[in-house]
Amino acid sequence: MAKRISLSLCLLSGILLRGTPIVTAMPTAQGSPNLLPVPQGVAQETASSTFKLTEEDLPPGFQKLPPELTASIASQFALFSQQFRQANLNPEDIFAFVNPESFQVILGFTSPLPNEPEQASFDASLQQLQQPASQQLLIDQLKKSLQVAGGVKVLEYKFLPELNNLADTSTGFTLGIDMQGQPMQLDMATFRRGEVAAFTAVIYLMGETPLIQVGDVVRKLDSRILKVSAHSKLWALAE
Repeated sequence: MAKRISLSLCLLSGILLRGTPIVTAMPTAQGSPNLLPVPQGVAQETASSTFKLTEEDLPPGFQKLPPELTASIASQFALFSQQFRQANLNPEDIFAFVNPESFQVILGFTSPLPNEPEQASFDASLQQLQQPASQQLLIDQLKKSLQVAGGVKVLEYKFLPELNNLADTSTGFTLGIDMQGQPMQLDMATFRRGEVAAFTAVIYLMGETPLIQVGDVVRKLDSRILKVSAHSKLWALAE
């Protein structure tokens, strides 16, 4: 089970990272973004790590992945970090949870987008992904990436228009794969709220109903971002 979970997570992180060329093809501002400075007295409360979801945000039974698996995911992101920098994305605060009973995994990360040109570019890329031609290009890229992974083939895919109207901007899709004889479903969504971009994913066995939908994961993370951002602004006004 642990080996299968590790393989799934490495695969998913690779999909998220290798699927960025459509985004990177969009015009972007120069430079890599950094988080806006926050008052020192509330740094722990307003740091980007507070955007992470916790076990309390999820249905009972989910638990954090072991450190070695989280480290494996982090190394995957680091390996392709240049792709994100080209898109003005700097993946931070990776969170990953697993429900061992149902073998369902929740994965996500946030990234700062501190200025309006970067936000506009990100929004434009998501709007582009809602077009059929761009969707097909993304799927073709994912298929090639999965072929490189070996033993993995795409069974089905579908973009989810109900995920196009979350937060400030959003989009998402679902991908069915056969991974070494095990059919699995990957539901993925990306969105922006204010100065924060985020990616989320839910992995589960094909044919099963996920314990939490990816849209609900987006809403919970979006709510966390709103709360932390509002708290930070209040402290900034008080300074």
